[in-house]
Amino acid sequence: MKKDSHTLVVKARAGDTRAMNKLFSIWYPRVYNWGYRYFGDKEMAAEISQQAFLLMQQKLGQLKDPASFKSWLYRTVVNLCHNETRRRKVNQKAVERLTYRSKRDTAPAADYLYMRKERSKQVLDALARLPEEQRTVVIMKEYEELKFREIAEILNISENTAKSRLYYAYKAMRKFFLTQPQTKAIRYE
Repeated sequence: MKKDSHTLVVKARAGDTRAMNKLFSIWYPRVYNWGYRYFGDKEMAAEISQQAFLLMQQKLGQLKDPASFKSWLYRTVVNLCHNETRRRKVNQKAVERLTYRSKRDTAPAADYLYMRKERSKQVLDALARLPEEQRTVVIMKEYEELKFREIAEILNISENTAKSRLYYAYKAMRKFFLTQPQTKAIRYE
């Protein structure tokens, strides 16, 4: 994907709309997932994705090194998420309300699906409680599978700072899970 993106970035910067569309189709799912994991809300994820790709289209010409496109795009998304959080001051009650899923069926298969949704909701709740810096590192490391070197480059921090933020995020999430009564009832497989 890195080699494909590099070639597409060069072509898109030269005005090739097909290359720009291809970049969009390759990277949209990752950007959308990033936004969803950050906010726990599909509409916010779509909004952040739109903003990110509008900025990409407008500012791609300012990207000095096409090889750094991935870092540049992630940095753009991270900044948009942080700005949106500051602008809207999203609170935990809103996140819980937006991520709540009701149980519709009591069949065994439905119970399993319900438990998976509850597990996902708990993870999103735990993520939402983290400070922005920690939440960002968790999403980058666990969901985007970025290396600490890449995380450090995108966030403009040292690798040790990225590792420290991840450590403290895990510690806070573990504490959150241990205090949740329903966590004990859900089996993690």
